[in-house]
Amino acid sequence: MKPASFDYVRAETVEEVLAVLASEGSDAQIIAGGQSLMPMLNTRLAKPKVLIDIMRLKELDRIDAASGAVTVGAGVRQRTLLGWPPLAEKLRLVALALPWTGHVQTRSRGTICGSIAHADPSAEMPLALLALGGEVHLRTARKRRKLAAGEFFTGMMSTACAAAEMIEAVSFPYLGAASRRLCDGRLRGRRLQARRPPRCRRCG
Repeated sequence: MKPASFDYVRAETVEEVLAVLASEGSDAQIIAGGQSLMPMLNTRLAKPKVLIDIMRLKELDRIDAASGAVTVGAGVRQRTLLGWPPLAEKLRLVALALPWTGHVQTRSRGTICGSIAHADPSAEMPLALLALGGEVHLRTARKRRKLAAGEFFTGMMSTACAAAEMIEAVSFPYLGAASRRLCDGRLRGRRLQARRPPRCRRCG
């Protein structure tokens, strides 16, 4: 199948994204890497009237580590976070999970926030955000708010993100009891094994 027809907006600013969301409501949908969304468009499980492309917004392509948390912007690709030098030290659980997320090709396009936005229960990043007690940073044209991962995910492929909101970033705590318990190399008395995921023979 092919997607239903839609209008395409290549956003130049975050304010433009928020303005389109405010005017179109649930008829608008954001696309970043598109690795989760495109199959849904092709099978018409998703039929937005307007698709808003945010991947040229430099302000969303950022990774910050401050105040005990790593904040990952909505434009950060999975490959970028996987190659971030402090990742294994700051977020060992995420460092172990990311190589199992999709494969080389999808990680080069897919974003961290995109995976969390789709709330697929089989995906690694939503699980990591929940396990570490992370937060989702939401924004509308008028205000910002933060939701704990447990509040953000409301069910399978379902979240508390409102129609006029966008995910601006997510934050993974790297201090505190949850992080230490999961990242000290033991879980229920068994040592975590950082096994190498399957590799593509052609791409490595």
